[in-house]
Amino acid sequence: MFGISFNKVTGDSMFPRLKSGNFVLLTEHFDRQSLKAGDMLKLLHPRYGYMVKTLVGIDHGGWFWFKGESKQSVSINDIGPIAPQQIKSKVIFVC
Repeated sequence: MFGISFNKVTGDSMFPRLKSGNFVLLTEHFDRQSLKAGDMLKLLHPRYGYMVKTLVGIDHGGWFWFKGESKQSVSINDIGPIAPQQIKSKVIFVC
């Protein structure tokens, strides 16, 4: 409702930045042009489903690249390039 959602974190792929059991407040209203490395975003991956990951960068073709914070997370290469429309929301608060 209103483009704001509250999700519970499950798993440790973003540890220590996010811990399993944390809650994240997300907004669907953000400017994709102003995203920068380090932003946490919720994306819809064709193989892994919804996931919250850290933006690493945007390549010259306009593809977004993400990583988890933990060594046990899916690798940047396994996530692969993400199209802008696959990015669903931006984390704006963690509790």
